[in-house]
Amino acid sequence: MRLLILNLLFMPFALNLLVADENATRPTTIESDTAELVTTKAGHRFYFAGKVIVVGTDLLLNCDELEILSERESNSSESSSKVGKISLMVARGNVSIKQKRSLGTGEKATMQADTGLFILHGSPAVLVDERGKLEGNEIVFERGKGRAELRGGAGNRPRVELPELPALPYVGRGSKKKKSMQGKSKP
Repeated sequence: MRLLILNLLFMPFALNLLVADENATRPTTIESDTAELVTTKAGHRFYFAGKVIVVGTDLLLNCDELEILSERESNSSESSSKVGKISLMVARGNVSIKQKRSLGTGEKATMQADTGLFILHGSPAVLVDERGKLEGNEIVFERGKGRAELRGGAGNRPRVELPELPALPYVGRGSKKKKSMQGKSKP
């Protein structure tokens, strides 16, 4: 498996997915063809299927299935209606995540809120924003670590597209000749 480590490139995308915005102006809403809630002593499991759409502040997530696990607060009762702290989100099937000026697509996305880990899986997984494009089997972000990994697999090497780089100064054979010709053309 090939691995490419990308420092600070595309990190805001993952950070925005994993960090709750204290000044959020819009509640997060989830629409789907079917929805299921299972409550246990440990917390809640939400399962959504069929044309799932999640809309929140600076977030639009589309997928076929979405599973959300939340942990019950330690001081809450079993009959508490509070959702608690979200610990894991897994989106599956035709995943599209749009946030501000970033778009990520793949077959699966996993977001672990407690560890700050976000993984976009696909054949390929793709992330595009104004800084460029990442493409591979997995795109992995770690909140607070200042790094991302782009992983490829058999027949699918990691690929990074960056905006056009500035021209480099001419170096190599013939550079002296070019300089002497430039000097002759001036009056």
